[in-house]
Amino acid sequence: MSSLSAGLGSLFSNRNFRNLWFGQTISSFGDVVYSISISWYVFEQTGSSMHVALLLVATFLPEVIFGMFLGALADRWNRKLLMQIADLFQFTATALLALSFWFGTFALWQIYLVSICLSLGKSLFSSSLTAWLPEIVEKEQLLRANSLMSTSKQVNRLFGATVGGILIAWAGAIVTIAIDSLTFLVSLGFLMMVRYRVSESLDRKTSDTSIWADIKVGLRWMSKQPIILLLVVIGMISNVALGPTNVLPPMYIQVEMQSDASALGLFDAAIGLGLLLGGILIGVVSPQRIGRWFIGGLGIQGLGMMLVALAPALPVACIGNFCIGFAVMMSALPLGTLIQVLTPSAMRGRVGSVMSIGLSLAIPITYGGIGVLAAQIGSRMTYVLGGGLLLSCVLLGILNPRLRGYSLNQAPVSTPTVEQSA
Repeated sequence: MSSLSAGLGSLFSNRNFRNLWFGQTISSFGDVVYSISISWYVFEQTGSSMHVALLLVATFLPEVIFGMFLGALADRWNRKLLMQIADLFQFTATALLALSFWFGTFALWQIYLVSICLSLGKSLFSSSLTAWLPEIVEKEQLLRANSLMSTSKQVNRLFGATVGGILIAWAGAIVTIAIDSLTFLVSLGFLMMVRYRVSESLDRKTSDTSIWADIKVGLRWMSKQPIILLLVVIGMISNVALGPTNVLPPMYIQVEMQSDASALGLFDAAIGLGLLLGGILIGVVSPQRIGRWFIGGLGIQGLGMMLVALAPALPVACIGNFCIGFAVMMSALPLGTLIQVLTPSAMRGRVGSVMSIGLSLAIPITYGGIGVLAAQIGSRMTYVLGGGLLLSCVLLGILNPRLRGYSLNQAPVSTPTVEQSA
């Protein structure tokens, strides 16, 4: 525990990281409250699950279409400035939506438009933050910093969903939208206190090359980096493999467990608890051999999927679901950190956007295919197939000695730069 206290103390003594973390924690809470309440409101007003599905499409499709462009911007301009623009853009979009509710001029299409705007803003913010974070914290603290950011989001998911449900029932959609809008201002305020050294290579408001040329340069660089390509492929396959955990719990609980909604709640809570504790573990241990942790996390996910598939009763299924959530953080945090440390600073925005697009593209493929597949072979067998895919990812990792033995101690990463404000 003393090493943990020292590690966290070192992180929070870094004023730049501390301000980023506070701003992101508050903003992500607002996002969860907004997401829960707006989905409920849309279904309440329309009575149609199709409109809720369209809302989900509006949240991930813009990133798929524009993600590479936004990632190139993060490699081209001042990243702090881009994050401030993203926060201001999202504040404006949600504030206008709240005002439309207040003045009674609301129309359903406005929610979809705002969802698109929020998706674009989040994508720009995320690309810039992912690319910038290795410049803010020391190399040996990067995994712990990513873990702390992720753990805060998991806590917000657990409590924000409850708060969002209470708020929309008690005060209506306008209050939840206004709260989310204000959290973007809070995030913007904390960002203004972060110091940033402007680099010519990252602060080019004009350039001899077009942004399309920058995107091509990034793709060409990635094509020559086999370990980066392997990580992207494994990330996509593992995301598809985890599809049953998002789509099939209601079917699994009703058909296989012969249980009701309360059992579904326990089953979902198990994976949520696993995600939270897995993130905490990574923060506590802060392993340097992140290649092994990444591969090990994939293996435990696969075993957890198999345990759910073979579970004779609900308690065993919940243990399997907990293992899945726990191991997702064991692999996802090292994966993100590996991408950051293996990529030069001037390329991180583009490389991160390719990874994000790949994971996002897996969503519609998975959500559409898993339901059809489970209808044919059942939810248990679908979990088995997902577990098999995850174990195949483990094999891919084991067969790559560079990934298997990768350590943060050998990873090239930029030195933190905090010399002036921007």
